[in-house]
Amino acid sequence: MAQAPTPAERAEATRLALDVIERREADDLGVSVKELRRALAEGRDLRHEREEQERRREELLGSLLQAGDIFAPLPPVNWLCEALDMAPGAPILFAGYGFSGKTVSAQDLALSVAVGAPAWGRFPVRQGRVLHVDYEQGSHLTRLRYQRLARARGIDPRALDERLVLAPLPSWYLDSDSGDVLARLCEGFDLVIVDSFRAACPHTDENASDSRIPLDRLGRMSEKTGVAPVVVHHARKPARDAQGGARMSVRGSGALYDACGSVLVFAAEKGEPTTVAHEKARISGRPHADFQLWIEDVEIDGDPAAGLRVSCLNGPGPTRVPDRFTQLKGRVLELVKADGTFTGGVNLLRSRLGAKREDVGAAVADLERSGAIRREGSYHRPTFVYQGTDSDSQCA
Repeated sequence: MAQAPTPAERAEATRLALDVIERREADDLGVSVKELRRALAEGRDLRHEREEQERRREELLGSLLQAGDIFAPLPPVNWLCEALDMAPGAPILFAGYGFSGKTVSAQDLALSVAVGAPAWGRFPVRQGRVLHVDYEQGSHLTRLRYQRLARARGIDPRALDERLVLAPLPSWYLDSDSGDVLARLCEGFDLVIVDSFRAACPHTDENASDSRIPLDRLGRMSEKTGVAPVVVHHARKPARDAQGGARMSVRGSGALYDACGSVLVFAAEKGEPTTVAHEKARISGRPHADFQLWIEDVEIDGDPAAGLRVSCLNGPGPTRVPDRFTQLKGRVLELVKADGTFTGGVNLLRSRLGAKREDVGAAVADLERSGAIRREGSYHRPTFVYQGTDSDSQCA
């Protein structure tokens, strides 16, 4: 009768069996037994890692373009705002120092895209849905600004249903793994605003060359979803006649500038208009000439700050801000000029422009005297006809 194995013999048999299992597992994974044991000690799942590597390899192979794909006819650029080189792809950077108007200008751009109106009254945009991811201002201030901007433009909030969405102070960040949440959120949107880069990427050293990684991630997300990403970023106050121009005021590593497709730098002094320098236009290669934005409170129903307006001043850089009456005449004229005629009295003009009735009446009368517009129809329901005279320049 065979003798039962001793405990030592059983232990040795178990060890040999485990060695065989380990060798088979290591061979199956393509690693040494030593590497397998180290991974187990560290709590790593080598099989999962290999499956993830294979998935990424297949993804990479699937993204490769052959010669036939490279030379196939290209679809037209899906411009959000062609004049300012805004389209899906690499992020659009709005850079400026504190109180230069970069964030309120971005919010006004959001309203323009949502309703399909020219940005800041000047630059045509493609109408679409907007997602505003706010890491900096908070819900109250961001909502208040949207309400004031919409009020000044006469936009009915109901027209913005499902077209303007705000995500205030989210708990996930662009420079962490959970930043992929944004890719899922952006499905179905045409513009996403991230305010600001510093607040959205708290784990990133903006002065390091790898600070561009979150922006590159945004660019890849944009290619997949078709959303155009605008990132608000802080800048240094530019030194007068600084070498390299306005782009040198963008705070942080030059890699941030390199990672963006379009870069607009905002600068302003107190009481003066905001100058916007279009420093980069990667797609078209044609940056727009510098222009100026005028940001002002709008009085509505006796409240001097009920509304807020961001408007582009005519010309490539006026030396002074036109007085309020001249600006109002220009806005009346633009409204009439848009369709060639405008039917309705001064009250309708006032409601569309968010200005006082007596001011609008005086502006209309002055435009009639100068020959810029002509009044037809009845007294209570007149039609103002655009004349297209040289007097337009007096409203610039």
